[in-house]
Amino acid sequence: MLSFRLIPDSVFVIVFEAVFTKGRVMLGRDTAATKQDRVSPIATWLAARPLLTEVGLPALTVLFGIQALRVSLPGLVWLLGDRMGLGETLVGTIALLVFLVAFLAGGLQRLLGSRLLILVTAGGLGLLRLSMQIWSDRPVLDLSLAMAGMALFVVFVPTYLRSVRVSGSAGTGRFALGLLLGLVLDTALHGAFYTYDISWQPGLLPLLLTLLLVVVQWIILTGIVFVRNADVSQEDGGPADKSPLMNQFPLVAVGPFLFLQVVVLQNVARAATLTGWPLPMAFGWTLLAQLAGLGAAAWLLSRPRRNLWLLALVSGVGLVAILAISYPEGAALTALLLLMGQVLLSLLIMLVFIGIGANAPKTAFSCTTVANALGMILLLLFLMGYYLVYYFRLPYSNTILEPVAAFIVAACALGSSTALREGTSSIHRVWLTVVLVLPLLMLPLAGVITWRAPTAVSGEGFPVRLMTYNLHNGFNTEGYLAMEDIAQVIEESEPDIVALQEVSRGWVINGRLDMLSWLSERLDMPYVFGPTADPFWGNAILSRYPIVEHAHYDLPPRDLPVLRGFTVVLVDLGNGDRLQVIATHFHHVEGDTGIRLLQSRAIVNFWGGDGRTVLVGDLNAHPHAPEIEILRQAGLVDVVARIEPPPVYTWPSVNAHRRLDYIWVSQDLKVTGIRVPLSNASDHLPVVAEIDR
Repeated sequence: MLSFRLIPDSVFVIVFEAVFTKGRVMLGRDTAATKQDRVSPIATWLAARPLLTEVGLPALTVLFGIQALRVSLPGLVWLLGDRMGLGETLVGTIALLVFLVAFLAGGLQRLLGSRLLILVTAGGLGLLRLSMQIWSDRPVLDLSLAMAGMALFVVFVPTYLRSVRVSGSAGTGRFALGLLLGLVLDTALHGAFYTYDISWQPGLLPLLLTLLLVVVQWIILTGIVFVRNADVSQEDGGPADKSPLMNQFPLVAVGPFLFLQVVVLQNVARAATLTGWPLPMAFGWTLLAQLAGLGAAAWLLSRPRRNLWLLALVSGVGLVAILAISYPEGAALTALLLLMGQVLLSLLIMLVFIGIGANAPKTAFSCTTVANALGMILLLLFLMGYYLVYYFRLPYSNTILEPVAAFIVAACALGSSTALREGTSSIHRVWLTVVLVLPLLMLPLAGVITWRAPTAVSGEGFPVRLMTYNLHNGFNTEGYLAMEDIAQVIEESEPDIVALQEVSRGWVINGRLDMLSWLSERLDMPYVFGPTADPFWGNAILSRYPIVEHAHYDLPPRDLPVLRGFTVVLVDLGNGDRLQVIATHFHHVEGDTGIRLLQSRAIVNFWGGDGRTVLVGDLNAHPHAPEIEILRQAGLVDVVARIEPPPVYTWPSVNAHRRLDYIWVSQDLKVTGIRVPLSNASDHLPVVAEIDR
């Protein structure tokens, strides 16, 4: 149980003083009068340093918001959709309702006042994030907290922008720096734990890290909300522009910007998969690219406003061109495009916010609210559209969404920059933002130094223990990302070779975790990956013994929402013995027997009757189905059928009543032991077999 003794006494003092000495502010009247001698010295010190507070608060709030987003999306898919059986339409409606809360920002501001609304949204999100960490192993509660956090986040953005727009481009520019810095902090935490988000991990260290960040956020809040020099609650003054919405419309870019960051440019697992680099190296390069983007944005904020429209045009064209290359070939090209894309996107979002700040004094808060809400709806639509292609046959490829999102950001930046008048910026010391976070590069450097890539060991020939396991994308039957439980199931069976299905390497709806790299390091087993649906999802094989040959092949047909394939490895068991392992995962729709017949024939044709061969995987068919009979008639032996008394069911793991997972062997091999370990770490049960000559 969490003890309040973990929280420093000074924090309670600050919050106590802030709440009770400024009660008039919290009651929603937003009085500007303060008595500095009754306010904490720390809060007063922070209030005099707008660069620290106006960058620090949005940075931490964005960090918590992105973490809440990465819990919300998998929760919607695996808890509401998979576990509770809600349809895609209902799940999408629930998600849309959360994001529609963004339209309430204007009404909430009039009801509560800007100061109190900043406290409720930013501070409330921090407390919700801490609660998520405490109850991370309770999926229903965790998802509820995460979705509430997302609702607060989408309201925080316009509310906080209103509070800093009295400073013009300086205030909104610092917000942009905070936005980029929050993404840097998120990448640092995400990569430091090998892409296994601390949001999903119980234990003292993740809890203490989260607590520390929330405490820092609340300390900064006291400096901004309670003793701020500027009166953030003042009503919009001055004559309104003839087309006020157009002044704030570039704020729509925030949604597509976050989509590109979360799915593409900030995605460490994606970088590791495309480059083939170890996770710490991919983490280091991704973080370095973000710091370069942060530096470029800081440079832009401090330079004179001359020809910014030209910079927006060139940056926009370059970004769209980069993201039009869906999956670059070669590690060097992938890394270069990642770096260039991050810098260009950072410049564009800074141009958006500089323009918003220049026009903000002329614009009603309702216009900011509408523009922000539209951007957040775009974020949801892009994310849903990106992954719905794996559920339905849709008339587009999800890779087209990346350049489309880049085009929207570029268009908003161009429109924002053309409205700017030339002038000299008066924003100083913004480079401190970059300098202060440079030490974060020590995290991937330490990872590179300490990383020990798993190495194969020499075997002594047959017998060999083999396992097949459908991982359910890492989520257990309760809808919780339980990678450690999966690792323990495998570890306890002590297999020499493990065939895995539903392996995700960076999908946001699966927690953006590189499951394969994490499991390989955790189990100390080298791997071969066989992508199917796209480069980031498919099958894999782990082996303690050397893999001397490997290949991956597609399965027909090629117009399925989730494409299928099979991976083949030749394993050196030692003592002159070698074993060919074919690992696959057939089409999953129950009534589509004809499709699985095509896939079975493709497997049989490839095999061709070779000896010392094992075929394993989730075949999504019962033992007497026609697609299974093809394998039996070809001469393969179903080893699980030999268990007495049959049958042995493998799905669903909570109440297994169907057999979908198989181990087949060529007739020159025999099986000396078979078992099906019981576990709810996945919705499938694994199958383990001892195989001998």
